[in-house]
Amino acid sequence: MQNFKKTFYALIVFCFTGSVFSKGLNIDISLDSEIYLKSQKIFIEKLGELKTKNDIKDLLEEQDWIDEYFLNVKPFSNSAKLNIKTRTPIFILNNEFFVDTNLKKFKFDKTFLNLISVNGPIEDLKEPLNIINFFKVNNFDNTNIVKITYSHISGWQIQTNLHVIMIGNKLSNNKFNSLKDTLNYLYENRKIPSMIDLRYKDGVALDYGK
Repeated sequence: MQNFKKTFYALIVFCFTGSVFSKGLNIDISLDSEIYLKSQKIFIEKLGELKTKNDIKDLLEEQDWIDEYFLNVKPFSNSAKLNIKTRTPIFILNNEFFVDTNLKKFKFDKTFLNLISVNGPIEDLKEPLNIINFFKVNNFDNTNIVKITYSHISGWQIQTNLHVIMIGNKLSNNKFNSLKDTLNYLYENRKIPSMIDLRYKDGVALDYGK
């Protein structure tokens, strides 16, 4: 039995299974997610054109949306099994890349659009991830991030379904604590400002204009 693997993983719940009949091999393929990317569909179509196990391996290595895979080719037969663990995107970066929880980038193919959009000259992808995790952990009632933007002039800006939040150039625990206190105060008092500005040293500015 001959195996090719990028990384072995023990347990996956497969959401897509199917067979691909290529010119040289019968390939049983399993993915741990539904097919939601255009590149996944193209990959499955290309599998049907392959003739050898080396062709499959080369094609697999070209797929940036694959996190891990396990390829099992039965000797002296035309049968193969392919298990794929896909990367799960959490935001879209500069309309060019998906980014997953491990901060790995892979090509954004204009599909799966219901994700947070992150834009700007961002050197450390941990920073937008910290913003996303902050909102996820605190679970502010009815407040969802739509877009995160960074610029050298105005710093970090978070657009939610309720507010625009200006944080400034540096993300810090003090800024996050101040934002948490502000959002909790607004929720308790049923206030919905259009803008929350944390860039001032002496406090938080709230703008109720439209």
